[in-house]
Amino acid sequence: TAAAATPPGSSVNDEGPKTDLPPNELGEIMVLEYHRLGQSEGEWVRKPENFRKDLQALYDNGFRPVTMRQVLEGNIDIPAGTTPVVFTIDDSSLGQFYYLPDGRIDPNTMMGMWAAFQEKNPGWHNGAVWCILPAAGHPSNFFSEKPDREIPREQREANIRKKVTYIVENRHEVCNHTLYHARLDRGTDAQVQEWLGRGEDSLKVYLPADYDIVTHALPLGMWPKNRSLAWQGSWKGKQYEYPVVLEVSGGPNESPFDVKWNGRSVNRFIVAPNHLERQLEAYRKNGSRRYVSDGDPNTISVPAGQETRVDRARWQGKTVKAVAAAQPQP
Repeated sequence: TAAAATPPGSSVNDEGPKTDLPPNELGEIMVLEYHRLGQSEGEWVRKPENFRKDLQALYDNGFRPVTMRQVLEGNIDIPAGTTPVVFTIDDSSLGQFYYLPDGRIDPNTMMGMWAAFQEKNPGWHNGAVWCILPAAGHPSNFFSEKPDREIPREQREANIRKKVTYIVENRHEVCNHTLYHARLDRGTDAQVQEWLGRGEDSLKVYLPADYDIVTHALPLGMWPKNRSLAWQGSWKGKQYEYPVVLEVSGGPNESPFDVKWNGRSVNRFIVAPNHLERQLEAYRKNGSRRYVSDGDPNTISVPAGQETRVDRARWQGKTVKAVAAAQPQP
């Protein structure tokens, strides 16, 4: 089928690196998980130079960022021959996003590195998913705003609003990570709903009135005793609902077009030392595992013989197309 018309600002037809693999929109999607930047690299810490390398390695291997909202909506609008990848960044700490006194984003933060890479590589079009703790203690309070006693409230509020506005206006996504990284497994039903409901309320203060938060990241991967409260509940008469709930670990996920996809339990790939490098090498050897876009967001291209894996009831507005499958490399 002919490619759909390219909407304004679309990432489709960018000039960045692409694979020569055939389309496979039932392939795996990695949802990467990052926390802090630092020099003592481990499961929860990534060196700044390695975060930059991650962006470059993924781009060079034909990956393009999308948000969880785009995955949920099946709006994976990336060029033919590329693979979607979701960046999730937890805990809103200092090294993630900070403005310098001169008004520039600190170039050594994750957001600063992302913006610089995007400017150099326009094909890196979309944003990341920022899982924010609105009431955590310093330095995890809205990307390490200074404690209240050190800065006038008006200035602090203006700084937070500036950051959240930047996230929304630059194609990133805001995710609820609870009010202050609460252990949902230790809460009563009422407490769980307060931690999530108040967390959402505290984020929405800074968001556009029509902004719908669709993603919740489980702190420490811990589920509440009443599991359904992780994706739906109410607090003080206000409803919250999250079609996407992020786990804290696991490997790559099924495509959202696959009948097996479960938005209420999305695995995440922790970017610990050498993990991403090994995964990229595995995809180099067996490209048939990875999602490869056909460049048309209205068509679901799948390997011949696998058409029954498509959740047609959910994706009635899209056309399913069978193509020849990729062959493993020696």
